[in-house]
Amino acid sequence: MALASRLAIISGGIGGIGSLTGQLLRKQGAKLAILYAPFEAQKVNPILREVFDEEDSALTDVKTYECDIASPDSVQAAFSAILNDNAAFPSILVNAAGIVNLHPLESFPVDDALRHYMVNLYGPTLTGQAFARLYMAAAKAAEGRGKSIPGGRIVNIASQAAHVALHHHGPYCASKAGLIGLTKCMASEWGGRGITANSVSPGPVMTELGKKAWANAKVREEYLAAVPTGGFAEPLEVARIVEFLCLDESRNINGADIRLDGGYTAK
Repeated sequence: MALASRLAIISGGIGGIGSLTGQLLRKQGAKLAILYAPFEAQKVNPILREVFDEEDSALTDVKTYECDIASPDSVQAAFSAILNDNAAFPSILVNAAGIVNLHPLESFPVDDALRHYMVNLYGPTLTGQAFARLYMAAAKAAEGRGKSIPGGRIVNIASQAAHVALHHHGPYCASKAGLIGLTKCMASEWGGRGITANSVSPGPVMTELGKKAWANAKVREEYLAAVPTGGFAEPLEVARIVEFLCLDESRNINGADIRLDGGYTAK
């Protein structure tokens, strides 16, 4: 299997795009370290059973870690635990955690705006730093033992909102645009040290949350009329792109942003 003996760390890994990505990477042989937010603790085991179709005791290659990605201390504690718990080479980081709330820009609650920046941008900054340090230390150790070094991969889930102004999405648009900028810096600084970094920018994705968000038929039809392909993205489409960006075949894709929005931002 293409990712055998490699560790994939996934923030936001117990729901939607993150869990599907975990499924695909695991099928490629990767071991998984899934980060979940403290408020998700009660959902972890049921979702793991649903996603991986196995009892908790059978999931020896899938481990979970509580982590507030917007807290430096929490991120450091989670990555220290990951280092202690896993023998697999830390090769992949997928930042799939994120939040979005809608308000008119002039009255957007200030605490909510800050939360968007903390989770959607500061969080991937912290996890990216922690992963880079983990990867570089593992690469140095492997080199010292004369072993081959797998390529490092970071994939950040951005959004079409990084490319266009969406009504009532101010802090979300800003945080996702910042995430693409951060990804390019990761690609530039770490590409020569074995780690590529790319982002994926989906339009609305039909996760369970997405279906609820677009339940209004009139709003849905008006939006889809502006999409050249006339459709929403499915979670598996996003996960497949992430999977490819994690494989050795993608070694020369670095600093790219792949849009999956049916052509909405092409106009």
